[in-house]
Amino acid sequence: MKKLWSKIRSKKHTWIFLGIILTFGILIGIYFGVQSQRSMENTLTNYALTLKESAIHFAIPHFTVLSLLLILTFIEIGIPLSIGYLFYEGLTIGFCSTLFTLSFQGKGLAFIILFFSLTKLPFLIIFGLFFHKMLLIGKSIISWLIYKNNKKDYILHLAAGCFLLIIILFFYDLFLDIIGIKLIQALEMLLN
Repeated sequence: MKKLWSKIRSKKHTWIFLGIILTFGILIGIYFGVQSQRSMENTLTNYALTLKESAIHFAIPHFTVLSLLLILTFIEIGIPLSIGYLFYEGLTIGFCSTLFTLSFQGKGLAFIILFFSLTKLPFLIIFGLFFHKMLLIGKSIISWLIYKNNKKDYILHLAAGCFLLIIILFFYDLFLDIIGIKLIQALEMLLN
């Protein structure tokens, strides 16, 4: 665990950049949440009533998005797309947090904090590590193409690291899809 935290601290500029993008997305999401609160009340009420029966799946969307971003990194468009995707994640966090807090007050805020702690927080941590490896892949490819530095082994090593992160996230999401959904459904009491 110490090794992980030291790696995270050594990449603080990347984490600050990702934090700024995420925060900006959250703020825009809050704005849109406040603007949409009235029109979304019925949707949230229906969600609260059907949460026990609903099935939420995270494994396939996350696996697909991260795999696609990794592949697109090799043609240098994965990095800007991943920044856009992080902004989108921030937007959804801000939007949902605002709607649940305005509609269900303190209980809605508690629900969304617990929900995001189970679903978004692990994803965002893995995404940050994934993004840093993608940056290094992009930088290495540019160095290989422009300066003719042979970086093939390094790029393959980074790609394997990205693939490992995708697999770790996939198994965590699979756990959420199978067992974690029960925890999420148990949070339904906060919305009544």
